[in-house]
Amino acid sequence: MGNRGINKTTFEKLFKDNYESLYYHALSFLNDNEASKDIVNDVFEHIWSNNTEFDFSYSLRPLLYKMVQSNCIDYIRHKEVKKKYHDFKVSRNELFEEDYEDYEKIIEDLRKAIENLPEQSRIVFKKCFLDGKKYKEVGEELGISINTVKTHITKSLKKLRGEFKDDILLYFFSFRKKIKK
Repeated sequence: MGNRGINKTTFEKLFKDNYESLYYHALSFLNDNEASKDIVNDVFEHIWSNNTEFDFSYSLRPLLYKMVQSNCIDYIRHKEVKKKYHDFKVSRNELFEEDYEDYEKIIEDLRKAIENLPEQSRIVFKKCFLDGKKYKEVGEELGISINTVKTHITKSLKKLRGEFKDDILLYFFSFRKKIKK
């Protein structure tokens, strides 16, 4: 079955005889000194930690080269995945910033449109939608009937729907505190 296991002296000889050529082999894949050293060291660490699994009566040189090559390929794949993830995060942040800028403009346009409503309708609209008051409260506060409050709200919403898409008004209802400023 051959010679399983390795002693420290034999391992040191294996290391000294092969380290430099394995390092250059890894460097040819990676073009990165530190990563190449790390990969070769990892291969030797694996050999030392699992030395009973290897038959040392045969040359391990082809196996060492194959292990370095496989580790280099894994390293390159991992690096590509990290780059794709990084690029995804960057593009996502850019999209968020663009969306946020669009959102800010929409909110500002909506504020202006609300300010351009007729005075009484604007007051009623703000009290109901920005302050969150009930129609009855607004009616009592302003000395008008609930039906008059409803009429002002209906006219205001009709005017705003004419200027904005329905989904923008949905933003308004969802983020009314932002518009309140």
